[in-house]
Amino acid sequence: MKRSQPSKEDLLKEEYVTTLTYFLRDSSVYDCLSINNQVSVVDMTLSLFDTFKIFIDSHVDEVLFWNQEIANYDGVFTQTDLIKSVLKCYYNVLYDIPNIWTTNNIAAIIEMENEDESYSPIKRTIYGRLTIDQFNQLLQDFKNISIKTWFNSVGENLHQNCLIKAELDENLNDVCQKFITENITRIIVIEKESKMVSGIIQQKDILSFLVKGFSQYFALKKHQNKTTNVHYEQHELQMEYFKEEVTKLQFTLPADIPVYDLFYKLIYIYKRNTIAIVDKNNKYLGLIDRRDFVFILKYQMFDILASTAEKFLSLIKTEDSKYLAYYIRNKQQFTFNQTIKQVVENLLLSPRGSLVCLDNEQRVVSIFQISDLFKIFVTDNKNLEYSGE
Repeated sequence: MKRSQPSKEDLLKEEYVTTLTYFLRDSSVYDCLSINNQVSVVDMTLSLFDTFKIFIDSHVDEVLFWNQEIANYDGVFTQTDLIKSVLKCYYNVLYDIPNIWTTNNIAAIIEMENEDESYSPIKRTIYGRLTIDQFNQLLQDFKNISIKTWFNSVGENLHQNCLIKAELDENLNDVCQKFITENITRIIVIEKESKMVSGIIQQKDILSFLVKGFSQYFALKKHQNKTTNVHYEQHELQMEYFKEEVTKLQFTLPADIPVYDLFYKLIYIYKRNTIAIVDKNNKYLGLIDRRDFVFILKYQMFDILASTAEKFLSLIKTEDSKYLAYYIRNKQQFTFNQTIKQVVENLLLSPRGSLVCLDNEQRVVSIFQISDLFKIFVTDNKNLEYSGE
């Protein structure tokens, strides 16, 4: 049986991914690491309450632990950890479960929770406001529980061997593979000789580097290979070519879902940064991102966890309106008629690191975030001929 020849579009798509792979292999972590890259460092004994203040005041996505015993960094606390700790403490206070985690009772508490399947908010509906006493107890628990105690209570290991690391001279294609295989959004950058931390590289840092350098790389390769049409066409490749993969990314939740359940599903089930909220007719209402959780901490609005996603979305939009010029300037949506270059640039500018594609009836066709870009466009093909130039 005669095999069908690949179409021009398939060839362009394959060459685009191949050229992107070459570009990433030709570039190192050092090339990509921002000169403004700053690492926030906290002592492992710092309370959850004080750690939350760092996220609120400094607008950081993570903080590193400093371990005085080894005189080095020894762990990382991220937006995800922040949400997990608040959901856990809120749930315990609401249902009179003590937030007291010490070496003696950690195992007993974990065993009790494993036996009580109702811990999942999917099985136990959470409604009702915190009483004044419960609210004060929650704040007191945040002030009493250290980050180290929190991690120990959920069985997390704080030590360096659990951190995903990269060296400054490591090529970006290998780093992208770590992002994909480890399902993470940031990697600790280590200086080879001293083994000290040089910074943190995030997926958005590599995306920014691509926006700045990929055009020049195309021009250079075009000059070296004496070709004109192919590379130009690659650079103008439309998202339509990747529509089959992108349209699989339809992650939505209904507007009436409790905010607690929303973030629980976002973290534990979907394991994504952003989710689209839709009404009863599946029409798009807006995006909610993990970073929006800081809004709850900033105003100590813990009762919103028992409210609906629609109400929370309304509050978020009101907060965004305070920075209207920034909000309007940035893109929120994409279409399959746009080029990959346009979508990548808009994705980088998006305040929530995500773009949504809607049909004519305002229903979600796809919700595309930075990590999806890596999974679709970054190849792990080890057999590509590579000159290393």
